Amino acid sequence: MKTETKNKKILILHGWDASPEDHWFSKAKELFEKQGWVTFIPQLPGNYFPKKDDWLKVIEDLQVDENWVLIGHSLGGVAILKYLEIAKKPITQAILIATPFEEMEFTPIQNFFENDFDWKMIKNNCPRFDIVNETDDSVVDLEDGKKFEKALSGKLHILPGYSHFHSIDLGFLEKLIKGRLSG
Repeated sequence: MKTETKNKKILILHGWDASPEDHWFSKAKELFEKQGWVTFIPQLPGNYFPKKDDWLKVIEDLQVDENWVLIGHSLGGVAILKYLEIAKKPITQAILIATPFEEMEFTPIQNFFENDFDWKMIKNNCPRFDIVNETDDSVVDLEDGKKFEKALSGKLHILPGYSHFHSIDLGFLEKLIKGRLSG
């Protein structure tokens, strides 16, 4: 309902070497905007060799606050967590989809994992975390989701699949967000 989502915003961050046109991102944006959400899916810089600081600047420039839900796919989820370490204002909810918990020995993204996560600061800046993993993801192991669930005191959602969420049930994603509007 548009009245419930007034001033509410969603930020969807794609993962490594991806774009806003990939996977399910643009269909999610269309769905959320029909419901009255202002939805952003920026093209994050760096393509194959992204820099954490450049991605964090994109988030900072949007001036996210308590009216925002942040959704990150894969490395986009790591960027959300790194942003929450330095955020000046808390956000409403973070949804981490197929997000790696630790360095993957993959040179192009190692700069995102140079420092350990500051769990206390992350949790201070976001009261609600939903962690979404597939049963047999081809890139990010289900154990990563279990580690996030524990570290963030979040809710782990395990869905069948192995495609690293190149597609997702948008109704499921919508339910995760709607379940958070009322409290």
